[in-house]
Amino acid sequence: MQETNTEIKNIKTLSSTLKFKVFIIFCTIVHVMIAIFAFVNHIQPLLYFNIGSISVYLLSTLLLNRHLLLIFYIGFTEIIMHSFICILLIGNRFGFAMYFIALVPMSYHLLHAVQTKHYLLKASLLAVISFLLYSSCYLISTKYEPVYQSDTLTEIAPYIYIVNMLITFAALTFFSILFLIETVDAYNSLYSKNQELNTIANTDPLTGLYNRRTMAEHVRKLYEDTQVSQTQFSLIICDIDDFKLVNDTYGHECGDEVLKAISRQLSTLTRGHDFLCRWGGEEFLILLQNIDVEMARTIAERIRGKLADTDIFYQNETIRITMTFGVASSGEVESYDDLFKLADHRLYQGKNSGKNVVI
Repeated sequence: MQETNTEIKNIKTLSSTLKFKVFIIFCTIVHVMIAIFAFVNHIQPLLYFNIGSISVYLLSTLLLNRHLLLIFYIGFTEIIMHSFICILLIGNRFGFAMYFIALVPMSYHLLHAVQTKHYLLKASLLAVISFLLYSSCYLISTKYEPVYQSDTLTEIAPYIYIVNMLITFAALTFFSILFLIETVDAYNSLYSKNQELNTIANTDPLTGLYNRRTMAEHVRKLYEDTQVSQTQFSLIICDIDDFKLVNDTYGHECGDEVLKAISRQLSTLTRGHDFLCRWGGEEFLILLQNIDVEMARTIAERIRGKLADTDIFYQNETIRITMTFGVASSGEVESYDDLFKLADHRLYQGKNSGKNVVI
């Protein structure tokens, strides 16, 4: 499916009006060809009928903006009448009955395009009618001789049959391509919506980092895996010092800008395969894979120093913030829940010891 998406990802679904324009143009061209055939072979009734059909299709363009369903029924009826007249006048050997086959996908697709009620039931009924009419044409051709017969018609019959076969296959191909395009377009739309919902469900809307629920689930799975692999990972819980003072002094909009700035800084100061989330309020959590507690403290100290030296600009103000860090490793605890408790305990030890430290 991914390869298919790449091939036609820039193709947009045709509008219903455009589909019917193509349908009218296609039918008009076919009838012009048949009218020429009838004129050359002096089949006057067929010539007059095709001239009338061309006029009907051209007049149908006036209905494009309001009455697409009426255009469909006009076209369906005209194709049926034309095929029967061809069978009666020149016989079944020219392949005009194949048009009934093209009516089947056309009915399903165009009725769906106009969003008519019970379109599936209606299209299925029309498909049955098309089959019965196709069978009737065959039976008629076996019992009755055509009105127009000549050596010339006998000679060109195989060629006209091939032309009608090509016309039928062209119609089937066209509706198959439409089906493919719209199926892929629907898949892409659904995939995009699912990605949006997944992003909403898994990330913090302000910072764009993972949210607490997603991170907690990831830590739980990683903890279970490390119990089997005998490896370690570490958690760093960090909290902005005196964040309430920032909000009280500069306002909550400034507080939001500080949170976003800290998020960007933390993203640049961690490795690409580490996980970072907004744990809640002004707290952030960093998951360091394959890192023991001592190495994690070294990384946390480096992050602490960088953040303490960073200026955050808001309007005309320059704001300096510090953060306190609590570090714990999966190798220090006996359970998944204890890992969070230990990191949180060390964070508050740091808060109580003067802040802007790593414990």
